[in-house]
Amino acid sequence: MTTPFYLYGSPISTYYNKVKIALIELDLEFEEVPVAPGEGKWPDTGSPSGKIPYLRHGDSYIYESQAIIEYLEDAQPAGGASLFPPEAIKRAQCRELIQYIEQNLDAPMRPVYQSVFWGKPMADGLLERTFEELEKGFRILLRRADLNPWLCGDRFSHADSAAWVHLTTIRWALAIAGHKTFFPEHAPQLETYLQQLGERPSIQQVEADRRAASDRIKAERAAARSR
Repeated sequence: MTTPFYLYGSPISTYYNKVKIALIELDLEFEEVPVAPGEGKWPDTGSPSGKIPYLRHGDSYIYESQAIIEYLEDAQPAGGASLFPPEAIKRAQCRELIQYIEQNLDAPMRPVYQSVFWGKPMADGLLERTFEELEKGFRILLRRADLNPWLCGDRFSHADSAAWVHLTTIRWALAIAGHKTFFPEHAPQLETYLQQLGERPSIQQVEADRRAASDRIKAERAAARSR
């Protein structure tokens, strides 16, 4: 009997969903354990940083989404499924693409997310500065993306999981902020690619769970305001 994986976090987290897609795609047995960011107290509970997700396998915990991804690959039996390309150079390029997405596109959007998703006042000039960073980030990503048809070529990879969770969240946040055309204007090559990703069963499952969790949080907030 194989030891199941336990994924801690929330379906509204992009990094949680990146790991969840990998677990589904690798056909690994796992259970989800609801944990909000900052919940718990290290070292007895929670993560060292207070962030989600984190993973338990047996008696061991792994923190940070990319470390979890690497562990899931290493924990596979010899000859098991992989979401990294078989060639060493392609595997390196896959990791490179994940880094471009998370450092050059997701990171600049974090302050904007605080405003559009959580109601924090937006600082003057924040959107303009973010647009500059996003334009640069899209240029870097598209210089290296294969898109034939996936980000690393002809196989779905961990880079595609990262692309889905982060790029769709960026597009959603910009639409809420009143800039629905920014994404297609600056990265039109990604529109068909994201549509294709959205047809993948693992992503459809994760997206359905994310929407259900988001609706539940909205309902709880509305109920709290009406008291």
